[in-house]
Amino acid sequence: GITYDPAFFAETSRVQQEGQAARKAVLEEQLASAATQAPNGGAYAADGPAPPVQGALPMPPGFVGALAQFIYQQAPRPVAEVAIVGALGLMAGITGRTWHIPGSGLNLYAVLIARSAIGKEAMHSGIAKIIGAAAARCPIAGNFVDFNDYVSGPALQKACAGNLSFVNVAGEIGHKFLAMAVDKDASMRSLRKVLTTLYSKSGPGNVAGGISYSSQENNVASAHGVSFSLIGETTPSTFYESITDAMMRDGFMSRFCVIEYGGDRPAKNANPVQHPPQALVDHIVRIMAHSDLAIAGNMFQEVAFSDGARARLDPFEDECDAAIHAAGDDESFRQLWNRAHLKALRVAALLAVGDNYLNPVVTAEQAEWAVTLMRHGIAAFDRRIRQGEVGEGSDGGREQKVIELCKEFITLPADKLPSW
Repeated sequence: GITYDPAFFAETSRVQQEGQAARKAVLEEQLASAATQAPNGGAYAADGPAPPVQGALPMPPGFVGALAQFIYQQAPRPVAEVAIVGALGLMAGITGRTWHIPGSGLNLYAVLIARSAIGKEAMHSGIAKIIGAAAARCPIAGNFVDFNDYVSGPALQKACAGNLSFVNVAGEIGHKFLAMAVDKDASMRSLRKVLTTLYSKSGPGNVAGGISYSSQENNVASAHGVSFSLIGETTPSTFYESITDAMMRDGFMSRFCVIEYGGDRPAKNANPVQHPPQALVDHIVRIMAHSDLAIAGNMFQEVAFSDGARARLDPFEDECDAAIHAAGDDESFRQLWNRAHLKALRVAALLAVGDNYLNPVVTAEQAEWAVTLMRHGIAAFDRRIRQGEVGEGSDGGREQKVIELCKEFITLPADKLPSW
């Protein structure tokens, strides 16, 4: 038989711990060396002021704005909202695990809603071009972005176990929402559950649970501090009709930043840019390298908030609280504002890391933009709910639509009323 030798196992454990400590010390030394060699103290130095962009949303300030500007300028049909979702998603994929705010990492779920044929695919092509340019100098650049289509929770968990920080860029995410709304497919139910869970697993000390199968070789171990981000695009009818009361009640939808573009097909870009600016590539490569070393050493860095930033974010938290109280028992309106403040904190922190990854401090301008983004998404969703366009396949959606039509008829001016 096998004899248990406590001394042997204790010695083995000690050797392993010493090896891990030595490896971490090497990684810390490499991080410190990279930091001292970083130009501008890790701050982004732009080539020049970004040209103005027309759109309901202004471009983000600083480096994330430069990412969005490139995605916009390379698009065959440029749309600011498409570029913004792409830039935020890419930044979250790279930085979501290493940098954090109190109690939360910086991963992000965002969905772009716009009519068909407006150029939503520019989000995919722009990110791919940035990653391609970065990969020439940073071999691990591709680890931070994933274009795969995950069709079950276990498949996504396996991906996260092998990659602790990345963004999944999904095409036509609305169809996946529809499949999850039907709630008849076990794989889609598991995907929705895993997506719901992973949203809050990116910060230090958080553990994303593993998967156990009857066959041991298929097991997936739990992972510490998984930063999974998700961005996708869809059309208004597909997205809003897919949302069920259950999706609102369980907090699934409150995890998403909803960014809607209400305009029509934009004019063709006569001179699309093919390659990102060198200053942009240089800076994102440094952030990637720093993030990769920190992930390998299981190290984290907290993002600070300036007094000016708090002066804008704290009142927004009060605004969210007041809106939730005013919603009463209506879960649709409660969930509109639930996590809005958290999402604003994450977005503002992403902007701060982009501007200075070695010493990120959220400024008043970054906080103001993050709040503007949240209000923009809430306003669009609120309007759709009040018009009865959310969950039209459900009894609640149909009932709300009938009520809205009755209200519209009752409030018609005299000259619009029928003669009878």
